[in-house]
Amino acid sequence: MQEPLTALSVLITDPDPRSCQFLANLFAKRGYTVQSTTSAKEGYILALRDRPDVIIFDPALADMPGLELVRRLRSDKRTSNALLIALTGTSNVDELGTLMAAGCNEYLVKSQEAIQRIFEILTESTGQMNETRPIGATKKKTLGGALIVFLSAKGGTGTSSLCANIAHALSITHSEREMAVIDLVLPIGSIGQIVGYQGEFNLLEAAKKSAEELTPDFLRRAVPPLDPWGFRLLAGISDPEQSNALDASRIPTIIQTYRNTFDVVFVDLGRSLSRISLPIIQQSDLIVMVTASDMATVSLTKIVWQYLQGKGISPNQVYALINRAVGLEGVSKSDAEQIIGLPIQATIPYMGANLSLANNQHLPILRKIPTDTAAMMIDQVSRQILETTYRNRA
Repeated sequence: MQEPLTALSVLITDPDPRSCQFLANLFAKRGYTVQSTTSAKEGYILALRDRPDVIIFDPALADMPGLELVRRLRSDKRTSNALLIALTGTSNVDELGTLMAAGCNEYLVKSQEAIQRIFEILTESTGQMNETRPIGATKKKTLGGALIVFLSAKGGTGTSSLCANIAHALSITHSEREMAVIDLVLPIGSIGQIVGYQGEFNLLEAAKKSAEELTPDFLRRAVPPLDPWGFRLLAGISDPEQSNALDASRIPTIIQTYRNTFDVVFVDLGRSLSRISLPIIQQSDLIVMVTASDMATVSLTKIVWQYLQGKGISPNQVYALINRAVGLEGVSKSDAEQIIGLPIQATIPYMGANLSLANNQHLPILRKIPTDTAAMMIDQVSRQILETTYRNRA
């Protein structure tokens, strides 16, 4: 038995007595200090009194909803830094998003694989304790590669195309860094069509891999750099029927594994603002918010920005830009800033038929029309985005 360098205290709250006892014995054998209870209220009292480093709980608690337990633990200074791990009997996408948004660190479905993942998390947390950092404190500024999220309030803004072309531009100017793109546009991905991806490995296949299988070595083999794009793509799902088979609880693990493997990870969410995407947005180093120049999109962007502000997102976490994807008409940059209530960092000029031509040939803008004003602006914007990202991480 390998004991942790510094013993962590673990509190297990599970309504099933047999499951509760099994987990308590399992973690005690690993050298952790363990308390266990089948009552959420008793677990809450124990947490406030003894301040455990890690709290593992089943959200299906009889005497208190799991969401309420998370909110109470996060709002009390005695438990605000505890590592909160939801270990559930069944996967529930809505529950996943709600708990993660409330401050839960991990959401796992009960299995041997999930137990192994918890041991990995506790090993990482032991290292944090030895470095005198709070155990449950968010590590988004230092853990793994940079995470840049692309988001829009409305379809048709060219968000996926911008994501791919900005990642390509950075793969040229920062060739020493490994770039990866994850297409999380649901139910059908869009970047694969833009770059001409022909591989079989995609988001659905990645979600089927266990924690032991989804390693950095595996990812480098499964997703080689795309020629001529220069980045590695985890393509989205190509069939809407297959989206129903996606285990959304695996998405946080997939993203974290990519961050542990590559220097910069771009996540294209499109207009998918949901309970699945919100935790990803909150953990990102930078949110690239893409709007268009038409009033409808600008107004919807205002609503999205107000929502994100309510979730704790600050203006310095957002890089807002206007992409004139459909024409020259529309509101000005200053008008858009006034309506949205957020500084607009850049405007991508209208490319007309050049954009469609590049996308149809699966070529980057900088490769197809390098002297076009829009191509040069994309190059400039990509540099600004990376600079802002690393400034936020610092």
